[in-house]
Amino acid sequence: MKYVHKNNLTLFILILSAGTAYKVPYLKAVFYDELINSLQISNSELGMLTSVYATIKMIIYIPCGILADRLNLRKVLSGSLYMLGILTAVYALMPELFILRILHGLYAVANVFFWPSFIKGIRILGEERNQGKVFGFSEGFRGIAGSITTFISLRILDTFVTAQKPLTFVLIFYTFVYISLGATLGCLFPDKKNIQADMKAQSLQSYITVFKMPAIWMISLFIFTTYSMQIAFEYTTSYLTQIIGISMFGAGIIATFRDNICGIVGSPTAGVIADRMHSPSRIASILAGIEVLLALLLLIIPAYISFLVPITIIVLVFATIHYGVRGTYYSSMTELNVPVELTATGTAVVAVLGYTPDIFMHLWCGNILDSYGKEDGFKKILLVIALFAFLSFLVILGLRSYHKKRRQGETPLFEKGLIS
Repeated sequence: MKYVHKNNLTLFILILSAGTAYKVPYLKAVFYDELINSLQISNSELGMLTSVYATIKMIIYIPCGILADRLNLRKVLSGSLYMLGILTAVYALMPELFILRILHGLYAVANVFFWPSFIKGIRILGEERNQGKVFGFSEGFRGIAGSITTFISLRILDTFVTAQKPLTFVLIFYTFVYISLGATLGCLFPDKKNIQADMKAQSLQSYITVFKMPAIWMISLFIFTTYSMQIAFEYTTSYLTQIIGISMFGAGIIATFRDNICGIVGSPTAGVIADRMHSPSRIASILAGIEVLLALLLLIIPAYISFLVPITIIVLVFATIHYGVRGTYYSSMTELNVPVELTATGTAVVAVLGYTPDIFMHLWCGNILDSYGKEDGFKKILLVIALFAFLSFLVILGLRSYHKKRRQGETPLFEKGLIS
């Protein structure tokens, strides 16, 4: 019984860590305007910092994932969090742009080691449970944990708003969170020699096999278009402050619901419906079609404070629908018959290919705002949201067609000769 309680507490701390590990590298999703003011940088330069982070992640994800699979899991988890804490302490000093680039590159290293270790840790701690429920719980609670820390950081910013650089106090808070979680996991997580993980070590040959699968490329394109839209959609935080005219605190609250609470509702709901339909791609295509309509509506609705309520509703409904689409990402692997034994490797490859928009989308959107100004710039970003929503819809329709042909025993033309 004592072991069960400790296991549950460790699981709780691990999920809490995952809910906060990416908050600082993506701080601009909530604190966009304050980052610009505190760091004294342009929109393009802020976007470039995220591009540096994403580029380093893409380059090192596979080799570091293989390495992390061979290291002591407890030490990798706690060490990654310690590293995040140290980097955030330096970030709190509001250094010059060159140092900020280095920090974001190192954030990428810390998170690349953390994420596969987190997935492995969840599987180990939930070995006596239903794995689906454990991962479902972890996804939901990560959103709750992220919401709690974001609400606290918003309150901290509001409390120190009269300070010269109030964002410093937010970063000090995250420094404390990361180091505390790292120390706690270091004490609670079972040592490697006391556990047995039934996960096969990933090898280079596994990645080569997965790269030959058309299904993996289709899912990657699905994520690529959807995630591109998501990045552009994050700029609705600044849209609300700079164009609609609400306070940064109010926009932060909306952004917190958009990025966390909506996910708690959208992803599980879409998952349940997908199970009943026996087709993740079918529910994804319906939801993506709704996203296109909502994106167009957001584009044409007048950008005045008197329309704040309908604009906010559209933003939150769009986010909920979007998380529903995201909830079908990896379940599509089952629908497209990706072998179970290659699921972990396939997930890593899809993550590298599908999340490449992190490299260029932030920089592109920042350049749009710097080049066209606020009003025209945000109109173009809303247009980008609508464009990628439409492209995502087309990709999902193609994925459904591919699945239908495979189910009927046909071999799509582009697949012939690719799979041995």
